[in-house]
Order: sequence, then C-alpha cells, then structure tokens
Amino acid sequence: METHRQTLNQDWHPVAFATGCGFCVLFLVSWFIEPTRSLWLALDERFFFAANQSLASSRVWQVCWAIANNRVIDIVAALAFVALYGHYVRRHFRQRIGLSIARGLLLTGMVVAAKQIAEALAVLVGRTSPTLVYPGAIRLSELVPEFPTKDAGNVVFPGDHATILLVCAGFLTFYLPRRYAVVGWIAAVAFSIPRLVGGGHWLTDDLVGSVAVAGFILTYVFATPLHRVVTDHLDTTVERIRARVATS
Repeated sequence: METHRQTLNQDWHPVAFATGCGFCVLFLVSWFIEPTRSLWLALDERFFFAANQSLASSRVWQVCWAIANNRVIDIVAALAFVALYGHYVRRHFRQRIGLSIARGLLLTGMVVAAKQIAEALAVLVGRTSPTLVYPGAIRLSELVPEFPTKDAGNVVFPGDHATILLVCAGFLTFYLPRRYAVVGWIAAVAFSIPRLVGGGHWLTDDLVGSVAVAGFILTYVFATPLHRVVTDHLDTTVERIRARVATS
C-alpha cells in the first residue's frame, strides 16, 4: 500500500499541471478577447482565402481534397492510430496484454471526454464554417459531388476532429517511444489539414480551440495520478476476466 502511494505521488506533477492548464485556458481566452482576437480572426481570413482559392487550380486538386474530406478518411485516421499502438504492443509489450488493453480503454475515455467538451464548447460559441460565411466560397461538395464531402458546419469551434487526433498523438507521446510519437503527431496534423483546406473549419478552430481542449485533457490525465489509477484498476479487472475465461 505504501509503495502504491509513493508511486501515485511520483505521478503527481503540480508544476506541469498548473502550467499546462493555465496555458490552455489563456490560449483559449486569447481567442475571445482583444487585442488577440482580431489577430486570430485576421489569420483565419487569410488562411481561408488562400486555401479556398487554391481549389480552383485543377480538377485533380479538387478531387484529392474532396476524397481527403470524406468521412471514410476519418475511419482511416482512427485505424492509423490503432495500428501504431497495436504495432508497439505486438513488438514490445506483448507480455502485458492486460495493461495494454487498460491503456487502450483509457485512451477511449479520453477521446469521449474530449469530444464531449469540444461539442459543448462548439454549441456555446456557435461559430459557422467559412464556406457558409462567404457566399462566393468554392465548395468541394458542389465541385466534386460524387464524393460526399465535409466542407461546412454550423458549430465548428473548436474542431472536434482535430481535438481527437491531438489527444491520440499526446497519448502516444506519453506511453510509446519517440519514433511512434513523431509518426502520431505527423498523422494528427496531416489528417486535420483537409478540413481546413476544404473550408469546413477555420484555422483557429484547430490551432486554438482544438489545441486548448486537447491540451487540457492531456494535462489533467498525465500530469496527475489519474492515468495510473485508471489503468491499474482496468488492468486488474482485465486480468481477472482473462483468468476466469482461462479456467472456465
């Protein structure tokens, strides 16, 4: 019991917790108040017009981004992170299947929490995607109708898609070797970009909103003993179930 308590104390990082949460809150607030709000909105407009105008360059370019904004790519993104985690477990952590499953369940809980927070904040803010703000905006859904495309939304700040990707990348950073984390961050950025180019989100929906929400979730879980408490409990439960199945 004393050893377990010492372990939990080692998992508590008050400076990192205060710094992480403080940064996320201030970063998010900077989007709502002047003078930083005007700077963020100006950046949004410049990025959108540059990206949107690029869609008029060629048919191939349009089709590529239309495919990238299809819902099927969201599934591909999820499978990419599952594959990364599964590859690590298979090669380096097979002896701790119970703990591997426990950590996977922890990530699932983090993703659900991040999505709920992002969606609640999005409804509160009520920001509309740029393709709906500017009537003359180029719409991939109109140019390439053969591919169902996500290029508009009525509640887009923060971006829930990018928030989930950033949470997954942060999870890999905490638990897996650096090479997996690097691939995870590259994947998170790569799978977030299509929504921005297609006009489904403003740049700051992801750059400010998603970073703030994902950063808060990651800080709250990994700068405190919460991750240890949850995974230890789930690990014990999973191993108990496996033992019962093995003896049945």
